[in-house]
Amino acid sequence: MGYLQVANVKVGSKTLFLSNVHGKARPGTKLDTPVRLRQSRKIINHFSRFDGPKIIGGDFNLLPQTQSIKMFAEAGYRDLIKDFGIKCTRSQLAWKNLKKGEEKQYFADYVFVSSDIKVMSFKVPDIEVSDHLPLILDLEF
Repeated sequence: MGYLQVANVKVGSKTLFLSNVHGKARPGTKLDTPVRLRQSRKIINHFSRFDGPKIIGGDFNLLPQTQSIKMFAEAGYRDLIKDFGIKCTRSQLAWKNLKKGEEKQYFADYVFVSSDIKVMSFKVPDIEVSDHLPLILDLEF
C-alpha cells in the first residue's frame, strides 16, 4: 500500500481535515490495479467519518482517466487538477532517465477538496524542486 498522512487543523471554532497521499508506485503505468482501487476506497471511507472541510492531496501515482481518481468526484470531492485545466504535475526531472519507448506521464499528483472549501486560487507552477511540481492552494472555509 501507499501512505496517508492526516492532520486535523483547528482554525477558530472549525476543524480542517487535511491529508497528504503517497499512492502505490508500482506498476509504473499509473493505471488502475486492485490495490490502487482499494487504496482510493480506503481514503474516501476514512474521510467519510468526519464532518467538516477536507483536503486530500499528494502523489497518487495515478493518471486522470483512472477509476481510482474518478471515485473522488463520485464521492463529492472537487478535482482541482481537472477543474483548473492543469496540463502537467510532473517536472522535466521526471523524464530525464526515460528509456527508449517509454512515454511521458504528465500526471501523478492531485488535490481534492470537499464542497465546503472555497478555492481562491490553485496553481501548479513549473518549478523544478523534484520530479513533481508544487501544488499551491489558496482557500477559505
